[in-house]
Formats: sequence, structure tokens, C-alpha cells
Amino acid sequence: MKRHIQIKKNRYYEAGAWMMQKFRIGTDDFKELIDDGGYFVDKSLLIRDIIEGNKVTLIPRPRRFGKTLNMTMLRYFFERSEESREYLFADCAISGFPEYMQHQGQYPVIYISLKDLKRDSYEHFIEAILAEIARLYLSFSEISGILSEGSRDRFLRICKEEATTNDLYSSLKELIAYCYQYYKKPVIVLIDEYDSPMIEAFSNGYYDEMAAFMRSWLGAGLKPEHGQVLYRAVVTGILRIAKESIFSDLNNLDVASPLMIGPFADKFGFTVPEVDLILTAFHAEAHADTIRDWYNGYSFGGHTIYNPWSLISYIQAIPNPPGPKWLNTSSNALVYEELAAGGLEIKHDLELLLSGEELRYPLSENITFGDIGRNPANIWSLLYYSGYLKAEDPRFPEYDPNLLTYALFIPNQEIYLAYRQFINRMYERGTPGAGIRNFISFFLENKQHHVLQETLQDLTLGLVSMYDLAKLPEAVFHAFVLGLLANLRTVYEIRSNAEAGYGRADILMIPRTREYPAAYIIEFKTADAQQKRDVPSDALAQIGNKEYEAALANAGVPHERIKRLGIVLQGKRIEVQTGGIVG
Repeated sequence: MKRHIQIKKNRYYEAGAWMMQKFRIGTDDFKELIDDGGYFVDKSLLIRDIIEGNKVTLIPRPRRFGKTLNMTMLRYFFERSEESREYLFADCAISGFPEYMQHQGQYPVIYISLKDLKRDSYEHFIEAILAEIARLYLSFSEISGILSEGSRDRFLRICKEEATTNDLYSSLKELIAYCYQYYKKPVIVLIDEYDSPMIEAFSNGYYDEMAAFMRSWLGAGLKPEHGQVLYRAVVTGILRIAKESIFSDLNNLDVASPLMIGPFADKFGFTVPEVDLILTAFHAEAHADTIRDWYNGYSFGGHTIYNPWSLISYIQAIPNPPGPKWLNTSSNALVYEELAAGGLEIKHDLELLLSGEELRYPLSENITFGDIGRNPANIWSLLYYSGYLKAEDPRFPEYDPNLLTYALFIPNQEIYLAYRQFINRMYERGTPGAGIRNFISFFLENKQHHVLQETLQDLTLGLVSMYDLAKLPEAVFHAFVLGLLANLRTVYEIRSNAEAGYGRADILMIPRTREYPAAYIIEFKTADAQQKRDVPSDALAQIGNKEYEAALANAGVPHERIKRLGIVLQGKRIEVQTGGIVG
């Protein structure tokens, strides 16, 4: 048996030599990681939390935040095996607790991951889950010998992938009972990414059938009346989906929400002390600020959390520059679809997010996919649990002392890029490909104001809804332009509705680099068809009268580098005037 003895300074002993550990990107099997000398951020006290916790625990966390690695760690700790696996935990924190180590290798463990069971139809999903459950049953093939004739027949049908629908629905419940009967020990059930096929089902139009399957298969298997045969069950996913009654009968269920302060809060993702150790181990201390800006910003139960996948990927790629790591690991289609389908309120909320202002909403753990688009709060709940928002400062508002709300923010540069990609995708749909590029070039290449006017005119005709414009024209157009400006946030600090001088400027653009030193003040106006065409001049006059440029001067921008833009919207007609350089 291959043995590794880990010591300090990120080294392990193998084949008579000391070797440096490395990250193993994509390795989410705990035993494989340890046996291959991979760097392991010690989350082993999760084992203690599971032993001391409830009978059934649901742990929702964003994808790629260490759920599968932790679940396989639990498996190798608890699972009975012919060869001892105690060595895997020799240098882990859990080894310092004999009262918990006595549980090591003592239980039959049913482990199944649903994260790869994504299919385009319910029929294809059933084929896939049947094969996966057959594989699971075959791993317990020795059990069949003690079963009654009827139970043995069902067991063998499942092994041969010939199970009936009823066989499939009761397969988890019966396998738990069979394991208890055979091993004379209570069973541990580990189900990873339970909602992955449900998300796929929602996108492909067979969600009701999938919810019914999960209710029968998962809900029935973990019911509390099976208490004597079930020692612990741990279920992971992104969301808690409760209204469909998947977990309605589980009064033994504990939901370890990322919003909750508690023992699970620091077990998924990397904490600040863990990141400090990683940076030291890999001699990457000089990259701390970059890593914080790009991959930090999450908050789980009061702990500041880094995205583990992104941090590891960045460190492995040094000296390459930072960029999207986590965003490229799976489709963002569901998030983009829900944002695109959102109405005027969502567009306004996006404006606040992109400008760095606080967005305050309640966050629901019980959302259903069918309800997501019906209420903005549900969309932001989906985004939070999926890893696209940071939530902090829980507070009960005065208007409803029973409604807990959270301040929501974009957590870091990587997720900001996700919103920018969404906006680009939404705005480029049905428009000339050069539209956004021309918009950006006006600010970066010092072009004449007619370029901005023509570009905004084309983009508005192609993308902005007349229905939205009729309701709140200035607010909608403001949000629209702010979305376009998201492409410039690495070059400019964009402030929306910012206090300036004697009022609030619609948009301030403060340069971040010397390469693009011009600053901009943008003021929007609306006019009906009967008004004179001098409204842009009114906008420019307001900039001067309210002394908005004072805010830019306070930010260190010289007066000679400040430009005024007055933009008027008449229906879908755009006119732009510029005050040039203020001096």
C-alpha cells in the first residue's frame, strides 16, 4: 500500500525521498489527493461536525467550493474497508480527537454523486440514474445472499439495469435497509450534488417529473422512521428545494445554509488563515492583493471565504495574469436566462450592483425553480446560493420586523466579469457586432460626440424595450448605459447617482490609469416630441450649475481632464452634446 507521511512545509515522503506537494486541479477524490501527495487544506473537522450533528444534513454551497472533496473525505473516514484507511487522516486535525477517530472505518457507506447525471430529457435521465444505481448495488453484491427471494429478485433486477419504476423509486430506501441487515451497523448515506439533475431538468422542460422522482427516491430513503438503520446522511447541492416537498417529510433535516453561523460555515471554501498558509507554502505572498480582489469576497456564516477553485487555478498559473477561473468550469445559462427574463426592477437592481451600491433583499432558502422569475427576491436568492453575490449585514426593516433582509454585493472581480459577460450577451443580441466596441472606443479613443450619439441610437433601437421606456424612460436608459459602461470598469471607476457638488450626478467616470486620463460627467434628460431640441444643453447646464465636477476634483482629477456629456432621450431618439473640457 502506497503510504505518504505528511510534514510541515508542504512536503511528504515517498519512495525514500522528500517530495514537494502540489495542488491537483480537478482531483476531488480525497484518497487520490492524499495518495498522490496533493496539497490538502484541512477540513477534517467536518467529520466531528457530522458526528455531533443531526441525523440528516443538507449543505448548500456554490459549485466548485469543495463539496465533492469533503464528501469523499467523509466516505473514506467512515467506510468499512479491507485495508485500513486511518493513514489518510494521520496528519489531519481530526486525528487529535480519539473519541471521533473511533468511528473511522466502522460503517457501511452508501455514496452516490448526481453531478454528472445531466440529461436532455426525463427518459434519458432515468436511463442514467438506473445505470448509476446499478453500479451502486453491484458494489454491495455480497448482500444479495442473505435476502429473501423477493428482495433478492429486486436486488438483481437493479444490478442488471432491468429495474421497474417502483424498484427504482424505492432503491435507496431498500439498500439502506439491506446494508443494516447485512452489516449489523447503522448506515451512512452521502449524496453529492443532489440538485444538479434538477437544474438541468428545469432548463430542459421536465422539472415536474424530476421533482416527483426525487421526492420518491430521496425523500423516502431518508425518512426519520428509518432512524435505527441510518446513522447519518449528508446531502450537498447548490439550493434547498423544499416547496416541492422533496424534503417535506424529513423533520430530522438540518440545513447548513451559508447564511448561518455555525460549525459548517468554514468547511467549504478557503478562510483567510487558510489562504495565508497557502500563499506561504507556495511562495505566493506577493500575489495576495490580486487574489483578494479577484477571488475573495464571499461570506459564509461570518467567515470571509475565498473561491477555492479560482485561487488554486491562479496559483498554479503564476506568473500568468488573473482571469476567470471558476466561471469557465460550467454553464452560466440558468443565471443568464433568469436575469434576461427579469423586468424593469431587475434592470434597476443591476444598475445598483454594477455601481457598487447596496442591494437589500430577503434571501429565501425555499425557492422553487418555477418561482424564480416571479419575484426579484427569488432571482437574487438564486444568484446568492449559486455564488454570484455576497450577503452581509442581516437586518429587519422597519416596515416588516419579521422579514430578515441582507445587503447584497458583487463579491469580487471574477464575478463582476460574469455580470459584464451577461450584459454583453444581452446587449449584443440582434445588434451589429461593432455596437459595443464603438461605444467603448468613444471613451478610450477620444472620438467626437457624434460617434457616441450614433452608437447609442443603434443600440437603443435594437435593445431597449419601448414598454420599459414608456414606464420610466430616464431610469431605464440610465441602467442601460450603465450596463454598457461595465466594459470600462477596469479603466474607470463608475459611480451612479453619486453625490457631487450641490446634487447627484447621474454618472461619474473617474480614470483609474494614466493611459486614459479623461474623466466624464454624464447627465440624462428625457423630452417628449413637442419639446425643443435643446434638452442636452439643459443637461450640460445642470452639470455646471450643480458643480458636479467638484466630486471629480476631490478624486484628484485635474479640471482640464473633465468632460461633460448631456444625453437626451425622446422616445427612442438619442441626442448627445458635450461640454468639452471643463477649464
